[in-house]
Amino acid sequence: MFWAGDGEPGTLAQAAEDVCEQLRREGARPYLIPFGGSSSLGARGYVDGGNELLVQLPEARHVVVAVGSGGTMAGLIGALGEERVLGVHCGAVSEPASAVAGFAGGLTGRSVTPGALRIRTDQVGAGYGVLNEPVLEAMRTAATLEGIVLDPVYSGRAMAGLIQAVRDGDVRRGERTVFLHSGGLPGLFGHAQTVHRCVTALHGFKAV
Repeated sequence: MFWAGDGEPGTLAQAAEDVCEQLRREGARPYLIPFGGSSSLGARGYVDGGNELLVQLPEARHVVVAVGSGGTMAGLIGALGEERVLGVHCGAVSEPASAVAGFAGGLTGRSVTPGALRIRTDQVGAGYGVLNEPVLEAMRTAATLEGIVLDPVYSGRAMAGLIQAVRDGDVRRGERTVFLHSGGLPGLFGHAQTVHRCVTALHGFKAV
């Protein structure tokens, strides 16, 4: 085990590469897992997920997913194509479309251009990890109407993006739509007031 200390993502990435290089010099064959687990190889798991969706809901028109480091969306594109997958940028990377296109291209063996992707960038707000009002409202709505707990960084932003996509006509009434809840629940615990509001909303939820 190697301790890299505190630092920015770029600094930590270089520290991880330095450790791998040291191990190579010692005769080992390390495999560097990228931060966030996103790579063309790592995205293959969501190719399987996309294929499962095709079996269960072949008529699905939209699959909505949070975009962090990009691997989840890339894997879904590998199975479903660019047109069906709607990603909602969460602020984790500076160029989400380029990141997703790179992973998807490596996964599919064909050219995937950033401009061909459906990525909404309107829910980042003040930045990654900073809760904004549309996301809070989306979290409260999901808890109240569906009994689903979302987080303020990933799934909450994805739901806020889906709501806005419906409002502006990108997703239309009657089109079969899948919201992929990819997790992120630990992010709730940095926002005590949000936890309280969601729990309060869940107390009022009634399954129908």
